[in-house]
Amino acid sequence: MHSRGLLLGVTLPRFVGLALFVNSLSALAIADGPAGPVGEYGGRWIGAKEIRLLDASLPGLYRIDRATLATSVQSLSGADAPLDPYGIALPGDGTVWVLADRGRFVFRFSEATGERIEKRRLPEPCQGIATFWNSAGLFAVRLRPNERMLLRAENGSLRPFSPLASRSATGLPEHLIANLVKCGTAAKDAIPCWFVAGDPEVLLVDRTGALRPITVPSLARPSPARGASREPGVAFTYPIRDVFLLDGSALWTLTNQEGNRTPLEDGARRGRHVMLVRGGRSERTLELPAEARAILDASERSLVLLFADGTVRRVRAS
Repeated sequence: MHSRGLLLGVTLPRFVGLALFVNSLSALAIADGPAGPVGEYGGRWIGAKEIRLLDASLPGLYRIDRATLATSVQSLSGADAPLDPYGIALPGDGTVWVLADRGRFVFRFSEATGERIEKRRLPEPCQGIATFWNSAGLFAVRLRPNERMLLRAENGSLRPFSPLASRSATGLPEHLIANLVKCGTAAKDAIPCWFVAGDPEVLLVDRTGALRPITVPSLARPSPARGASREPGVAFTYPIRDVFLLDGSALWTLTNQEGNRTPLEDGARRGRHVMLVRGGRSERTLELPAEARAILDASERSLVLLFADGTVRRVRAS
């Protein structure tokens, strides 16, 4: 089924274009928008009644009521280094975790007041952070293949907790692009993660760290400039922008690249469709009226989307 979503919504201030730092030894930064294939507005967390979005430029959290989409802003104060738009974690201990200084540090802020509680230097740079049930999960930067990427904060240290490992590629820029990892919003028993570049595959990570792969439909095709362009990112496709897992077999995916132009190339089209996928097959496809950046909330009947113009809108899916 293919249909156009009906929209209801509110407006937030525009989120600035945000660069994803990959490694201090490399000048490679992949930004959201015309300059790059990967984007994150800052990250989100969803609770029983509220969605929280990080805007690292404030810095602060947008707090959005799940029922009404009414929005307020909570400032994050006391940081002495720039916060990174690489995600947030709320592990249930009354704190909000945010990466800083291009993945070198993590700040813990009070969930109640937004005031800084602690700053920690990480033993290795990280490209992202998310909530993994009762702990903060971090995604490590890897420069070699076959190294475990998902780390969990336990007793003051970072420990690998999943067999998800870095992939091989020719050349350092290609290796870094091939190992950009994102995680979406989850049901109780699994968290959806994916490699941004490459095959359209979602990896469901369970509480033990075990992986269950699900192939999802894709609208991305290889660029005609593959092999000829000097830009290493053109060698890849970028099928998935976001994932919201409803249950063990059903999930919504937001497209990233659509067609044969990567987001690195002029005229690229992205984020214009969401698909309800069950058992690896598209059960429903919605065409969106504008580019979307993230799925903030979802059921089988509707979705709450963050659009590229900074608006948050509810889209009816039936």
